[in-house]
Amino acid sequence: MKISIRLKLVVAISLLVMVLFSTAAYMFVGEKKVELAHDIYRNALAFGRLTAAKIVADYDLYLAQNSFVYFNREIAEIFRQNDDIGVVRVVSYNGQLLYDSSRDGEQRYEGPVRMVTDEGVLSEVRSENISVLTQDGRIVFLKEDSYVDWNERDIEPLAEGEMLQHIVVPASDKYAIFYHLDYANLEERIDRVVERIIYLAVFGFLLGVGMSLVMSKRITKSVEQLVYGAERIATGDFKVRVDIKTRDEMKFLGDAFNKMAVDLEASVGAKLYQERVGRELELARQIQKQLVPEIVPKIEGLDIAAGLLPAEEIGGDIYDFIPLSDSKMLMYLGDVTGHGVPAGIVSSIANALLFGYCDDGDLKKVLIDVNRVLDAKTMPTMFMTLCLMKWDADCGKFSYANAGHEQILHFKTAEKKSVFLSSHGIALGMLPDISQKTGVDEVALKSGDFMVIYSDGIPEAWKNEKEKYGHEKLMELVNGLGGMPTAEAIKQAILADVKQYMGNFKQVDDITIMVIKKI
Repeated sequence: MKISIRLKLVVAISLLVMVLFSTAAYMFVGEKKVELAHDIYRNALAFGRLTAAKIVADYDLYLAQNSFVYFNREIAEIFRQNDDIGVVRVVSYNGQLLYDSSRDGEQRYEGPVRMVTDEGVLSEVRSENISVLTQDGRIVFLKEDSYVDWNERDIEPLAEGEMLQHIVVPASDKYAIFYHLDYANLEERIDRVVERIIYLAVFGFLLGVGMSLVMSKRITKSVEQLVYGAERIATGDFKVRVDIKTRDEMKFLGDAFNKMAVDLEASVGAKLYQERVGRELELARQIQKQLVPEIVPKIEGLDIAAGLLPAEEIGGDIYDFIPLSDSKMLMYLGDVTGHGVPAGIVSSIANALLFGYCDDGDLKKVLIDVNRVLDAKTMPTMFMTLCLMKWDADCGKFSYANAGHEQILHFKTAEKKSVFLSSHGIALGMLPDISQKTGVDEVALKSGDFMVIYSDGIPEAWKNEKEKYGHEKLMELVNGLGGMPTAEAIKQAILADVKQYMGNFKQVDDITIMVIKKI
């Protein structure tokens, strides 16, 4: 039995339309559901943060004073502000259920004391952090930048669009507010989307059948043009174009083909541009490398070693040594937020500013002046932590000023152990004036003592997705390095231990270290 090309086109186009619509519908509905669920979560979380304090205030003002009608009126007003909140509950710190909007909507509850007995829920009530209960029963506590469990250990974060049972907001030291989420609106919207997709799919199917029956001859001609154009492109002729005038899907396909040819032609130029940008980035990396001293200067009384391992081609960490005289020298180690080109630019600016403002050696004044320029001339999201130090060999005086940087680790030879020095500054570029938040401290160094100054790339060096190096491990390592003869040996031992700890895991931040040993 001979099958005509028209029938083949009808079957092929019909099946293609059905497959495309089914796949697109499945992906779209799934993404839409995730998007809507995530919006509900974000809105409910923001809503809880905004209203929890008011609910507690209304409870103390009305319900605790037997004014149920007024309290219920306020709760009803809160419900009108967010359709995705189904139930609100007020629970005291000891686990007593004081109010349940699903049961106490008509009159105040006068029965026996209602207590929360579930240990997981009680942990939410007594936590200082906002928490959520997922649909599969997992409790997640929300800290400012992480997801933790009851013991504040990092756990797997909420999945995008993960559906929740409730959100618990600690409103005071006495109460927690439970917001139970209602996904009825989400299901209704998804049902409407599915219904529209079905209508659209049916229409597309019928349209495909009709057009294939009427336009089979013109379509085959268009296909021949496309095949010819594809063969020409395969030979490297990106200037080939097709001229399809059917004014239907094939016309759109022809236009898309022509656009593809234009894009392919442009990609050759884009490749050349990419190579030029790569050369410019390499030049920027070389410039950044020049800012870091190749040789550590020598000064009476100290043995110094330093090094920097950038996470990317252009890093955000920087250090330098600025001699003020034969017996005085400034040293610093800084860390700009992030890494890459923006961080490299800011660190370059800071390097120049520190060099320009260090003439009189006043550590506090240097930090104030550098901060003023960084705050005025860099983006609000960019700032820099810095440890600025000064050594005066004439009087054996070592002083430092810390601008939000990691604490210096001071190893005392006499005690054979190390301590973290105090840190009471704020990062540069965060405020216009830091004069009231900056101070200078002195350290009494004895022969054999040494100090380790480092960026957060060391304590935050990751072994895997959950384990990082940490300050305790660094201190434990330093406590065992008292017998090292030189600052360079101490530096190499620390870097080797950090690299061994990381293994093959990706280095996600710059690692910078400076070791200062008293001779």
